[in-house]
Amino acid sequence: MRKIAIIAILVLLPLASGAQVLRSTLAGRDLSSMLVMDQKWVPYPDYADRNGWNALLGQYKPQFIAAGEKYLNFDWLVVRATDYLEYSRSGNRYTQENRIRKNAEALSCLVMAELAEGNGRFLDDIMNGAFLFCEYTSWAVSHHLASFQKVKSPVPDYRDDILALYQGNFSQMLSWVWHFFHEEFDKQDIGIAARIRHEIDKRELTPFLERNDFDWMGFKPRIRPNNWNPWCNSNVLVCFMLMENDRDRLAAAIGKCIDSLDKYLSSLPADGACDEGPVYWYSSAGNLLGCLECLSLITGGQLAYTGNEFIRHFGEYIVDANIHGDWQANFSDAVPTDNVGSPTLFRFAALTGSEKMRDFAVHSFHTDGYDPVDNNWTTLYRALENLRTCRTMQSLPDKGFTPSDFVWYPVTELCFMRSGKGYLAVKGGHNHERHNHNDVGTCIYFYNGKPVLVDAGPATYNSKTFDKRFRYKMWNNSSDGHNLPGIGGFAQGYGYEFKATGSRADRKARRFVTDIAKAYPDSAGVESWVLDYRLCKDGSLSLKENFKLRKGVPVELHFLTPLCPDLSRPGRIGLDGLTLRYDSAALKASAEEIPLKGTGIGWEKYSPSLWRITLSSTKTPEKASYIITIK
Repeated sequence: MRKIAIIAILVLLPLASGAQVLRSTLAGRDLSSMLVMDQKWVPYPDYADRNGWNALLGQYKPQFIAAGEKYLNFDWLVVRATDYLEYSRSGNRYTQENRIRKNAEALSCLVMAELAEGNGRFLDDIMNGAFLFCEYTSWAVSHHLASFQKVKSPVPDYRDDILALYQGNFSQMLSWVWHFFHEEFDKQDIGIAARIRHEIDKRELTPFLERNDFDWMGFKPRIRPNNWNPWCNSNVLVCFMLMENDRDRLAAAIGKCIDSLDKYLSSLPADGACDEGPVYWYSSAGNLLGCLECLSLITGGQLAYTGNEFIRHFGEYIVDANIHGDWQANFSDAVPTDNVGSPTLFRFAALTGSEKMRDFAVHSFHTDGYDPVDNNWTTLYRALENLRTCRTMQSLPDKGFTPSDFVWYPVTELCFMRSGKGYLAVKGGHNHERHNHNDVGTCIYFYNGKPVLVDAGPATYNSKTFDKRFRYKMWNNSSDGHNLPGIGGFAQGYGYEFKATGSRADRKARRFVTDIAKAYPDSAGVESWVLDYRLCKDGSLSLKENFKLRKGVPVELHFLTPLCPDLSRPGRIGLDGLTLRYDSAALKASAEEIPLKGTGIGWEKYSPSLWRITLSSTKTPEKASYIITIK
């Protein structure tokens, strides 16, 4: 009797804590019986299938070979003890990280070159690279070792295999090396492929099955997982799918991934916004996409999480957060511009049926381009899927794309609006968002495609970046470094309780209103501080700040801009053809230049400095109403 496949369609409504959305699709069914065993799920040619690889790589084949040729006879970098120790000595996390990443880049380029060419020219170097990785005590980077090893040291502890971001990437890379080349390695020596398999099991497979204590898994109480969850799970899934042929063990791993992903899904805002910002959308939503695709592959399509409204909204956030071209509303730890990953968006559109994402992806692909060769090939599944998608998108016509003129996320309290030549992004929310900057009420304003009021974004990560004792003392992570007031010397505080209240958005009036009083500590004495943003028909910006304090204190209104301000006229600040106007009787203007060289802040590629404009109260008012306009 012919078997009929049962397709599980994911229906995801506004989520409650502890929801088991993915697990519920398995109710009453045996996961192990669905599994496609012995790597028959792999959608790519075998190494020896030259016609298959020629067809898959197409026009890009010579570029892959050329990229690999740069690493022939590569002098692999040794990662020294002092490279790890630099993290604890100076806080620099990249001394070690850059060396292991360079080795991974070399190995992945060699792999793709050999798959493209297929005559064995790159195999010795691939063996050398794979053997080098097997000799490492850990594939994790120093920051993650210091954070998650039991000994809390940046130096690898041979007794403690941790599961982390780049460790997972390298595990996936080595799994693909084994999958494509283990028979070729065995022709040289039977120990090499066996060693790779052993190390992947020891460092990735067994720890995942045996441990539940990693925060990213979401199994610990009162831990809200972030992008680490789908990122790590996406690597776990691929590694098990490539390396594990025991049906029961594979089913246990996939079931655990499903449970872990459910913990992540239940933590997301019900409106579908990515509260980690647009850069981390690719790590969170982008890796969730990979997980759902892999679950479909390994079950022969029986778990096909398609056409889901919530996931569609989660995907469309990245479109809504786009200003134009590569410019994005870079709240949280996001840079001001980022290459639109159009193939990832197109795949997301295919999964969810989003026409908005599809049209945006195709338009971006044709106007801004996308180079599938210049990619991170350590996560080979995602890179190959994007390559395949590029070939599909090349044949599709660009229908053009018109962005939404008003988008409101009522749970996250994010609002994006356009009018005339103006663009405004503004946020309410709370100061316990993932990758948060203590910036409730801040805005990003563009006029005629030009940035005027901006968010600095993150600086180069170091040992203090994610340490709560230091993170919010960094100027770019503080409300004082955003387009927000300082009140009697107080900046906003960190935590759920530091939040906006009464946030509301008006599409017709192009208006956003929020009270940020509760975002400041009680000692600041703020009874109310209402920000009233309006984007006028011609694109100019009007901001009314209406406040009431328990006692009169000096207040400062801060504005961050990449434009060198002209303060020569009281009441008017020149901003490269625009004018910021204020009441010079109530406020006195000053400006501070913030040099960016060496900070790692993304604005450095556009301007050597940012400027922080400060409008200081000329009195110590208990209540007042200030109106700021830019036109």
